[in-house]
Amino acid sequence: ETGLAANTRVLYSSDHGDNLGARGLWGKSNMYEDSVGVPLIMAGPEIPQGLVCREPVSLVDAFPTVLQCVGVPMAPADHDLPGTSLFEVARGVKPRQRAFSEYHATGSITGAFMIRNGAFKYVRYVGLPPQLFNLEVDPWETRDLGSDPGYSGLVADCEAELRRIVNPEAADQQAHRDQAVTAETFGGREAIIARGTYGYSPVPGIKSSHE
Repeated sequence: ETGLAANTRVLYSSDHGDNLGARGLWGKSNMYEDSVGVPLIMAGPEIPQGLVCREPVSLVDAFPTVLQCVGVPMAPADHDLPGTSLFEVARGVKPRQRAFSEYHATGSITGAFMIRNGAFKYVRYVGLPPQLFNLEVDPWETRDLGSDPGYSGLVADCEAELRRIVNPEAADQQAHRDQAVTAETFGGREAIIARGTYGYSPVPGIKSSHE
């Protein structure tokens, strides 16, 4: 109605998902697609219509995409940031991407790390055997290839790529230290448990035990 559709681009995405009972799991404390995957849809001028891009991308790609969209050059201090313009990914200008994810929050007994390399997803929980899934032939992630000798080379490559990004053991230890310090500022573990919590936003008129 306003005529803005001709020169407006839309990028639709969201936060991560939730397991919602898949595999008997609830919440988001793992790297299965139910939890780690997000929708990402683009439309508008110079964006190919009807194209489904299979390249792994990440929400960090939104920053360079917005800059390119509005014609603003990246500041010198930002050149070392991760991310690739989604316009270039969709056009096939950029080489195959690898996506990275990391999780240390609610319900985590250990740090969780993920590398997406094409159709393959490498998952590393500190202290546990690595996992590898081929999402093209196994979209429900029911067959773990991490211990399959035929994929040992790919597992080693993914582990090396992960360690180029982060030291998983060091990051896990740092997260636990930070969590312990934060817990102590609120009186310690038992005091926090005694206060109670909501796993959701309370409806209006309901007071939590924090108040």
